[in-house]
Amino acid sequence: MTAGHGTTPAYEALPFGALWDRPGIGNPAPGAAETPAGAWHLAWDALDAAEAADVLERLVARDYAFHTSGSTGEPVRRTLSGDRLRADSEQLARLLRPYGPQAVVSFAPSRHAYGASATLLLPAVTRLPVWFWPAFDSPPPPVTARRIAVVAIPWTFRILARHPRWLAAFEHVTFLHSSAELPTEAARLCDGRRTAMVEVLGSTETSAVAHRTGWDPDGPWTLLDDVSFAGPREGREIPLTVSGPRLSALPDGSHPAHHEMDDLIRPLGDRQFLRLGRRAHLVKVNGVRHDLNGIAARLRALLPGADVSCVRAADPLRGETYDVLVAGGGPLTADGVRSLARGIGAAPREVRLVDRIPRGPLGKPLATTPEEPV
Repeated sequence: MTAGHGTTPAYEALPFGALWDRPGIGNPAPGAAETPAGAWHLAWDALDAAEAADVLERLVARDYAFHTSGSTGEPVRRTLSGDRLRADSEQLARLLRPYGPQAVVSFAPSRHAYGASATLLLPAVTRLPVWFWPAFDSPPPPVTARRIAVVAIPWTFRILARHPRWLAAFEHVTFLHSSAELPTEAARLCDGRRTAMVEVLGSTETSAVAHRTGWDPDGPWTLLDDVSFAGPREGREIPLTVSGPRLSALPDGSHPAHHEMDDLIRPLGDRQFLRLGRRAHLVKVNGVRHDLNGIAARLRALLPGADVSCVRAADPLRGETYDVLVAGGGPLTADGVRSLARGIGAAPREVRLVDRIPRGPLGKPLATTPEEPV
């Protein structure tokens, strides 16, 4: 069987002739076309060099508005020029080049800055065909290449676990993941030399700033070659502050010289660091620091089929604590979930069993309205 052939012709071939009128990048202005619905395909490899360059130039000859995720507050509008998006995608292309992908399969929607760079501009600058796989119920795309790059978001690994034969048909798969915390499910797809993991750290404000390879969730990060530390470089816990030519514009149109990210790091020289977590997701309970995203990932692994999110909460005695939100996963009780969390190392203040956990386009939990504890 040819590698990757699906059984349902569900992927719409988008026309290049109108791509710049409906690119689906960022948040469309009133009256503009929305992101193409459903699964789609762009055959960049079918264009000659001059045709591809013309389409790319039309894509980058405009500015694109994005909003921050809103996971820790109200979303903020930021603007990236097409040239800055292209520069970001060229950084990603350099990271993937050693693995020789012949096609891209992406799960990242282009209304987010990461998806705009990796799903649309990365295939454009590399002239690799791309398939956008939008949802759990979409069939695998009919990719005929032997070596592919998968642009991953957190739930990508759950989807691919449902399609082991499709994944196994490829000679090599390189995962490009951008979310800071690699889901525990990802390790199940590690298959020796057949797979590689490239992680990218960034934000809507900064674009991509650092990378690492391999499957170690605690490994060091290295700044991309056009990014520099802009803040203090000494200390056991400092905010990651960076400068570089790909920072997005503020709402007033100005470009900041640097940006302080929400990530806490421990520097390892001039170009590397250990990431300790996001400040909004770190809590210290009884003198011990806990990463709430890490707790949520471990709980998801212990609760098959459940979606889990951990959120900070105030505690009059301990100062900081957290609550757990759980959706799905079969018959569960709050006491049972609390017991599992206690076994991980820190008991939550409350456990809430909810119908669903609101998430943004890249799978990040959005700010939630407190409900009655259970």
